[in-house]
Amino acid sequence: MNVLIVDDEDTILTGLAALIAELPEVDIGEIYSALSGSEALNILSSCPIGLVITDIHMPGIDGLSLTGTIRYRHPDIPVVLLTGYNDSSYLQQAIRLKAEDYLFKPVKEKDLLNMFERISHRITNDRKRNRFISGEQFDALSHPVKMIMACDIDEGGMERRSQLGGDEMILWLYRKVIYEAAESLTDIYFISGSSTVDSFNMLIGIGVESADAAILELNELEAAVREFWSDNIRLEISFGMSTASSTGPFRLLEKEACSALLYRIHQNSGTYRFTSISAPLTPKYSKTQLQSAIEVGDAGNILSELKNGLLNIFDCEAASQIHSVEEMLQFLYAQLAHCYPTVSLPLFNRISKLTEMMLWSRTKDQFLQLFMHEMNGWLECVLPGHSEYGIVGLAKNIIHSRFSESLNISEVAAAVYVSPSHLSRLFRAQTNMTFLEYLTNVRVDEAKKRLADPKAKIYDISAQVGYSDWKYFSKVFKEITGYHPSDYRNRILAIPANEADN
Repeated sequence: MNVLIVDDEDTILTGLAALIAELPEVDIGEIYSALSGSEALNILSSCPIGLVITDIHMPGIDGLSLTGTIRYRHPDIPVVLLTGYNDSSYLQQAIRLKAEDYLFKPVKEKDLLNMFERISHRITNDRKRNRFISGEQFDALSHPVKMIMACDIDEGGMERRSQLGGDEMILWLYRKVIYEAAESLTDIYFISGSSTVDSFNMLIGIGVESADAAILELNELEAAVREFWSDNIRLEISFGMSTASSTGPFRLLEKEACSALLYRIHQNSGTYRFTSISAPLTPKYSKTQLQSAIEVGDAGNILSELKNGLLNIFDCEAASQIHSVEEMLQFLYAQLAHCYPTVSLPLFNRISKLTEMMLWSRTKDQFLQLFMHEMNGWLECVLPGHSEYGIVGLAKNIIHSRFSESLNISEVAAAVYVSPSHLSRLFRAQTNMTFLEYLTNVRVDEAKKRLADPKAKIYDISAQVGYSDWKYFSKVFKEITGYHPSDYRNRILAIPANEADN
């Protein structure tokens, strides 16, 4: 492997070149040196370079700019960044530019050896075969036994995520740790699955001679990743493993692995193995009530029955949960198609797509919100007036039952499974007022009722209708009614001032 070292300090170039030349058991060819980014680009255009090690801080074309140019002109050449600064902002830029690795000055022989070993392993594996394959390519592998492992970073750890430099940095570390842990395992594949929701969702496949060998290798990979992750990254991570199968296609094994991963929303972070359902499924929701709501077109009750059904499903055996959700969706689809035959429903294959996405949920709330958001979409197709009588109706019910709390549109939107901006638009379209205006009117109307009690104190009424500051409540009340609360009580309700406890 020919190496190009780039640094604007000649002493560093000479010292690093000598250190690399003396590394034991590393196959080094020619070592080239460049004092600037432009000189390095000239060497790259005329010499067969296998690796570039460049300083970040240089006049003119700095290391990050050089890396970007190399990625464009010579995408197959790995670049290692050299810096004396442990600055996460530089490392984040390096990640975006797809730098292979980085070294801190002063460079130690051990760090160089580890870096060369990692890059050598990657290049060797890339030449042997492509580890990154599709589900169809995985199915085409001729191994007697195959198995899938789903891997994902869990919810939480926001402070630690910030310390590490944000999600972009964490994603780079996450992939780097897993890829390096897999380098010594020749039967591992990284599979692009159709169900993945974000970049942290990873599907790892293995093809070997026996079930025992498959389980052993995936356990070894999981243990290596978890050990490093727990000791150094300190974020929660979970794994879900499928059965080891000689016949199961990729889509089935993928679903098993993700179903196992879903156990984490009940049992916290961990490593889970798929177990088949031990008994026939029984509905976990009221078919009769759901069917009645569909027949009369009551969108609010349809959503409520679906939500209750999903909450009941959470209480059943983990392995059967996604099957129960699918059964409920199929029943809903059939009933909607029967009651509204002229309506164009979402394609039936959306059911399997939705449940695949739900399997990657990191919390129960995510699982529920994803499901209910999709159901809102279904009902929009079937009941065009659904927005008024469904989402806005549910939101109104929440406001009327919780007006005494410190309520905001984000909380209510989450409760009806839409975004705050979408709920805001629906509210204005269907009620001709904003969410806050509606909430304020509900509170003022409730205050009017309470003012009819001459013994009720105004500051108590203020707290009862959701205002901690009675002076602010009085101001709002006057803006809506034209009267101060005490004046409203005296003039409109005709309660004499000497009888009222203001």
